[in-house]
Amino acid sequence: MTDRKTDKGLREAGKAPLTPPVSASMKVRKIGNSLGVILPRDILNTLGVEEGDTVDIVQTEDGRIELAVVDREADDLMSMAEEIMAENRAVLRAIAK
Repeated sequence: MTDRKTDKGLREAGKAPLTPPVSASMKVRKIGNSLGVILPRDILNTLGVEEGDTVDIVQTEDGRIELAVVDREADDLMSMAEEIMAENRAVLRAIAK
């Protein structure tokens, strides 16, 4: 059996461990001035997310709605690398020669 962090890493890499399909019905509730749904613990465990993590809502080409776990750390590192490359383009070109 794998631990939760390993499962989360596998899901982010697109290699989620095989699990039975998960489905749930949830009521839309008033949360402050907004409306929302509260995800049950088993759904959160299947996604490998916990409080503070980010989940994107994605509409697929066939119109379905999916939840996608976001790896913000990787996005932040890529943005930082792009900034460094943009600032040092001349140096990087000289190194590439």
